[in-house]
Amino acid sequence: MEKRNMGPKHKQIKEDIVEDILGGVYEPGDMIPKQSDYAKEYNVSRLTVRKAIDDLVAKGILRTEKGKGTFVQEIATKAYSYRRVAGFSSNVVSKTAKAHSKVIEIKEIKADKALASYLQIAEGGKVVMIGRLRYLNEVCVAFQKSFLPGERVAGIDFEQENLNEYSLYDVLQRKAGLVLSYVDERFRAIRADEELSSYFKVEEGDPILYVRRVTYDSHDVPIEYCKDYESSDVNGIWVRSISID
Repeated sequence: MEKRNMGPKHKQIKEDIVEDILGGVYEPGDMIPKQSDYAKEYNVSRLTVRKAIDDLVAKGILRTEKGKGTFVQEIATKAYSYRRVAGFSSNVVSKTAKAHSKVIEIKEIKADKALASYLQIAEGGKVVMIGRLRYLNEVCVAFQKSFLPGERVAGIDFEQENLNEYSLYDVLQRKAGLVLSYVDERFRAIRADEELSSYFKVEEGDPILYVRRVTYDSHDVPIEYCKDYESSDVNGIWVRSISID
C-alpha cells in the first residue's frame, strides 16, 4: 500500500490498517500481520505498533486473542448509497462552472497487495497510475490518483490523450470499450500534508476530504481504483435525514 507521511508513526500505522480493512485486504475475522512485521515495515519499535493496535481494539475495529494474534472484528463495515456515475468534468458542467484538469504524472507501477485487492488482479501485476489536479474556475479543488489495471488498458497511450480537457472515463469507453456501471466510494476526513496544502493553498493540518473510489464495468469487474483528495472549502457531503416515525 502507498503510505503517506502525515503524522506520528502510530497514527500512520493505524490509518493504514483501517485502509486495508475498508479496502477488503483483511475481511472481518481475518488475522492481520504480527506486530513484529509492522515494526519492521515501518521501522519502529513494537511499542509504537502496540499503541496503534490498542487504539483500534478500543474502537472495536480489531480484537486480540491471547496466543493467537490480532483479528478484524466482525462488525458491519459497509454502507451504500446510489447516485449517477459521472466524471469530474460532467458533474461540474451540469453546475455551469468552468472545469479543467492538469496531468502531473503518468507511469506504470506494480500492484502491491492492497492495490491488487482493489483491482482484482494478481499482486505484482502492471498498473497504470495517472495523477491529476482538478480545477474549478482556476482554483484547484481536487488531487486525484487513478490506478488502472494494465491488461485492460494495454491499447491506450495515455500520454497522447488530452486528459487535461477530456474525461478519463470517456477515453476508457472510446479506446477500450469499457462500459462504466457503478462506483463504490468511502469518505473520510484527513489532514492536509505538505503536498496537499501546496495544491489547495491551505495550511498543513487543515481538513481535507478523502474519497477512496472503485469504479466497476457492467460485468462487475474493477476498471479504476482512485484516491481522491478534495478541498473541503469547495467539496463536502450533504445529507438529509427524514423521520420514519
